[in-house]
Amino acid sequence: MVMMLLVLGGILLHGLDQHLRAQKPLLMNERDAIRAFNSALSAQAWGTTLNWLPTSEWQCQTMQSTGWRACLKAGQKDDVLLAAQGISDRQPITLWRWGKQGATLAFPAHGWFDSCPLSEATLCQLP
Repeated sequence: MVMMLLVLGGILLHGLDQHLRAQKPLLMNERDAIRAFNSALSAQAWGTTLNWLPTSEWQCQTMQSTGWRACLKAGQKDDVLLAAQGISDRQPITLWRWGKQGATLAFPAHGWFDSCPLSEATLCQLP
């Protein structure tokens, strides 16, 4: 009876080990995606603090120590578009944020996007 319980416990532990090994790559992918998003979010916050002279062409600044990159482009009227990328092992995640150009640049809390808000994909290509 004791032997049977030991064998059954061993089989259950082996099955659990296989299940956890199969789930590990999924967990690592999720962890990497969260890190990349947080890095892009930090790059966006950093980009809002920079001094920009908005033009109709993309202009970019990079923080070498972190790998963050922020790019700004003037839109129609007083609108500006900020694109921010954080460091990532894979394709970088880009976050987009509308702002207003006045005496200074202002970025309202509700103006950010996960995907480029411009109508043509070619306008979203960062240098």
